[in-house]
Amino acid sequence: MKLIIHRGTNEIGGNCIEFDNGRKRIVFDIGLPLNAIDEDLDISCYKPNISGLFGEESGVAAVFISHAHPDHYGLLSLINKNIPIYMSKAAAIILKKVVPLFGKENYADLNIIEISDGEEVRIDDFSVRAYEVDHSAAVAMAFEISGECKRILYSGEIRFHGRRAWRSQNLEDNVTLPDYLLLEGSTLGREKQEQLTEYDVEKQLTELFAKPKLSLIVFSTQNIDRLVSVYNACVRQNKILVLDPYSCAILENLRKISPHLPQFGWNNIRIYFASNSITRKLAESGDLYHYKTAKVTFDEIAANPEKYVVKANFAITEKLFEKFGAENMQLIYSLWSGYLDKPGYWHDLKDKLVYVHTSGHACVKDLQNFVKAVKPKHIIPIHTVCKDKYTDLFDADIIALNDNEEMEL
Repeated sequence: MKLIIHRGTNEIGGNCIEFDNGRKRIVFDIGLPLNAIDEDLDISCYKPNISGLFGEESGVAAVFISHAHPDHYGLLSLINKNIPIYMSKAAAIILKKVVPLFGKENYADLNIIEISDGEEVRIDDFSVRAYEVDHSAAVAMAFEISGECKRILYSGEIRFHGRRAWRSQNLEDNVTLPDYLLLEGSTLGREKQEQLTEYDVEKQLTELFAKPKLSLIVFSTQNIDRLVSVYNACVRQNKILVLDPYSCAILENLRKISPHLPQFGWNNIRIYFASNSITRKLAESGDLYHYKTAKVTFDEIAANPEKYVVKANFAITEKLFEKFGAENMQLIYSLWSGYLDKPGYWHDLKDKLVYVHTSGHACVKDLQNFVKAVKPKHIIPIHTVCKDKYTDLFDADIIALNDNEEMEL
């Protein structure tokens, strides 16, 4: 059996992994590089060289998606429509119901098959078992791949400090002694950073929202843990959380699998509608009108700014800055600080930002404990820019591959 990591051996994001047993080939993740996301580019230039994946003739038996972040699914819209694509129900909901409302890609015609925690898929001599893990996505999965008397564990993106840490612990308890562990190393190189739990983040936000002023907070909508933390902090301080339609669409659709998630109809949630393409798409789909029951206007926010916590988006942020000035608002940044290094809107304001965040990826100590518990014979670095650090950090044989390098397992 051959392994080829087409992308991900020396970068964070863009994972694409292929296994070939000589009869069938299966692929895990088909993501865009991080620097290509949100750019107006022809994404076809990022297609990995995998025969039978993108053409009219299907030559790949299956694709498995670890979670619904574009650096792991971003090229799915280009693949052959006959190839079965396995993913969690949450990922399927986001790709089929939410993304088409707000993006260019349409995933409705893909052959998406939902899989659940612990479920096994058999393809020729391959056996693939999915395990839900904790990550800053609605539901993320790791995969155990077996074939030709070899067992490989692909961690996907994993952490042990979120609201669903028990999922990662379950993987650690149930999958041991694999021959190979494809281990993400997103946090390698950040060993000195303090590791907060998601509950620590919620506590810090609760303290910040106690201040009698307008709070503007930047965070990723698909980070459901963070959205819940922001909402809970608002409830504790009797604040109204102002979301955008995209956030509400994700919450509404994910209610099918997580009925206790905050919803746009709840008393302390309002929606601000910007005059943009997203609002127009919602109007065309008919969804705009039932969201309007929770509508809040800019004038309502401006009349009592201390009552509101506003999720930042470009349209409302510009207007709030014009009305109040940055010095009269509390600006909270709840994303990876590395994004601030890129020139742009928040980069120019970084001296005024309050930083409250925890990573969607396991810290080095938790990765080390994971390796000790799982006891792999070999570790193959992926989703990292620090593969040279693995040898010093982990007690296993390290096999550091390069992109597109073939390895016989």
